Amino acid sequence: MAQNAKYLVGYDGGELSMRAAELAVEKLVAKGGGTLMLVYVVDWSEFEVMSVEELAVRHSQQMEQLESAEKDIMEPAKAKLATDGVTIESFVQVGHSAEVISALAAEQKADQIFIGHKSSGLLAKLGLGSVAYGILQKAKVPVTVVP
Repeated sequence: MAQNAKYLVGYDGGELSMRAAELAVEKLVAKGGGTLMLVYVVDWSEFEVMSVEELAVRHSQQMEQLESAEKDIMEPAKAKLATDGVTIESFVQVGHSAEVISALAAEQKADQIFIGHKSSGLLAKLGLGSVAYGILQKAKVPVTVVP
């Protein structure tokens, strides 16, 4: 059982999400190994459709952003986090972060979700960013919010 732990990390290339990923790796190592799933979400709202012509342009931008996220954000993260006994998988998807992360965690049968903590406004007073709050509402597995 210890070898099969699967942790999912919402990863955006920033310092907070790297801290969340490092904590997840540390916990996997303590359990004797497992799988780390890094998830980068291209926000769907950047690609709202207004016309057929714009759809083609947006789709092209979306594909470029997905490809560059894998190359420029996920590959360096995987290299930095590489640890004996930990298999690292990356997922780059388009959507709303909280929904994509929660759904992927269920689909991939993740044991736990780790996310960095970014906040603004009222949620900051509660100590949570909107993505973290959304994941806490939707997730069916334990969530660790890393400050």
